[in-house]
Amino acid sequence: MVKTVSDIYQAKYLAKKRKRIFLRLFLWLILVLAIVAGFVYFLFFSKIFYVKEVSIANQSFIPNQEIRQAIDDFLAQKKFFVSGFSNLIFVESDMIQSLIVNNFPQAENVVVEKKYPHTVSVSLSGKIALGVWCFMTGVPDKCFYFDKNGMAFETSADSDGPLLLRIEDEKGQFEKLGQAVADKELLAFVLSIRPELEKAKIDIKKITIPVVEDFRADAETSEGWKIYFSIRDDLKSQVNSLNVFLSQKISPEKRNSLQYVDVRIPNRVYYK
Repeated sequence: MVKTVSDIYQAKYLAKKRKRIFLRLFLWLILVLAIVAGFVYFLFFSKIFYVKEVSIANQSFIPNQEIRQAIDDFLAQKKFFVSGFSNLIFVESDMIQSLIVNNFPQAENVVVEKKYPHTVSVSLSGKIALGVWCFMTGVPDKCFYFDKNGMAFETSADSDGPLLLRIEDEKGQFEKLGQAVADKELLAFVLSIRPELEKAKIDIKKITIPVVEDFRADAETSEGWKIYFSIRDDLKSQVNSLNVFLSQKISPEKRNSLQYVDVRIPNRVYYK
């Protein structure tokens, strides 16, 4: 078939049009790739939002340098082969909060905030010791401060004076800081003993959870004699039985000669 001049002209026109369309698509593709590359560079490689300061408001006894080092090590980790954790946009406050709580059991009320463009702000306080819990099954014995939730958070000296309640546990096993020193039922019972006995004007030096019997807690008074309690029964009823016994059976002068008073059986008191 013989092509006319018009056909040849139209073919050239269509070819040029296709080239223009291809060129436009190519330019748009280059533009999109440039935008994506710029965005990736902006997020991962530019220093615009890099963490340059870690601000710590610390009301605990944990050294600031140890907290800062733990956070710096975390931020230095690489994500997708780049230092993604150092970019404030990708810093997850919850992860740093968990890091501090897990690494420093003494820490409490940990708050982590991002302050653009360059700062991670951390505030925390220290746990308050409610008593000293000593696990007597190991060699040597292990004693730890515990907080209001019963969590062991720091190693304790063997003796911390009369202000802190001391519990000697002959059954429990210690694994690591941050663990509960006892189950909730036992902990609640043990922590209620001193306040209840204070109402009866009886001062105690320590509480022992003996290995010889289950569901028993022994309170040693400052006078040297012991009180045997049943963990399974109501504490107030047992203290009431103790009060009745002391007021009716034992004079104040003879209390120092006591060895123990057993109030574990309801409405009965045994003593020696």
